[in-house]
Amino acid sequence: MAGSTADPAVATSSALARRLLDIETSDRSSWLDRAACQAVIARGLPDTRGEPWKYTNVNRWYDVALATHDPAALGIEAPDDVLVVDFDDPRTRPLTAAHRGKAFDLEEHPLAAVNGLLLDAGMAIVVPDDWHGEAPVRISDDGPSYQHILLVVGRGASITLVEEACGFTHRIVEAVVEPGGQLRHLRRQRPTPRRECSLVAVHLDRDARYELAQSSRGAELRRNDVVVTLAGSGAQVTVNGAWRLIDREHLDTQVAVNHVAPQGFSRQTYRGVVADRARAVLNGRIHIAAGAKATDAALNTKNLLATDSAEVYAKPELEIFESDVQCSHGATVGTLDEEAVFYLRSRGLSDKAARALLVDGFLREAIADDEGAARLEVVA
Repeated sequence: MAGSTADPAVATSSALARRLLDIETSDRSSWLDRAACQAVIARGLPDTRGEPWKYTNVNRWYDVALATHDPAALGIEAPDDVLVVDFDDPRTRPLTAAHRGKAFDLEEHPLAAVNGLLLDAGMAIVVPDDWHGEAPVRISDDGPSYQHILLVVGRGASITLVEEACGFTHRIVEAVVEPGGQLRHLRRQRPTPRRECSLVAVHLDRDARYELAQSSRGAELRRNDVVVTLAGSGAQVTVNGAWRLIDREHLDTQVAVNHVAPQGFSRQTYRGVVADRARAVLNGRIHIAAGAKATDAALNTKNLLATDSAEVYAKPELEIFESDVQCSHGATVGTLDEEAVFYLRSRGLSDKAARALLVDGFLREAIADDEGAARLEVVA
């Protein structure tokens, strides 16, 4: 492993890497490329020296990464016409050949390599072509410590994925949306005293659509990586996130929207409220590759500091390699408008009720629809 191990953080990740490389795990070679996972881990695991991990000491997660191992079943509910099979099932082999590596690059997500070696449960979900139904696919907050879910939405199909994301150490949700398909993803993260990391990775073919609405409460350490690739022309992405943190909770959200094909459309909207000594980190990136002409992309994030001791680190990034595009970003960090609080108090509300109403309205800017806000418990 490169670099000195005099730094305790580096020494910890180096020691974990050695343990991971020596561990004997169950063979799921029909889906997982174990050799690739081992190669990534051998080159080094994340620590605070790297920019994507600057504000999150993932060594706190490493402390429990090997200690936590749970053979429980993975809870997934799906409509009758939707195929749900274990990674060990022979029916996953053609899915492996067709889709592995589409949604994310293992080299860029080394914690996914840790997941690959320690995997407790993996499931593939296949929505048939042209399928339309009201019943969603549900992923519960129960289950083992290391999970990997592959969701394939067929051509012209439409499905809602409801994910209760709490109670695990590392979960990967990998989705491939084929031409004309639509995936709506509702993701609720309740407060937890645990340390956990997750990856949501989505690959969109021509004219496919993906909508993510995520509400997050804090944890001792919670890291969310989201990567969406618009690989087909005319693909569309909407990512909305809202968070509310208190005490010493920590939430780190890293989002990358990659425009590879022409005529892509993406919108990212984030709203957060951080109180006490909590910390929120948001890094939102828009990448527009050469040849992704007529792309229309925008990112907007606003955060409220409820106390002087709260911390927010918000960094939008633009990487543009094509001239024929529309692209914008904006980021603000501030406090509640005291004039607005005074106005509501003058109409008979208490100070506490006035502030709560303003905070709820602020978060609803990210999760605007009533159904989504209710499901995700966005408002207090």
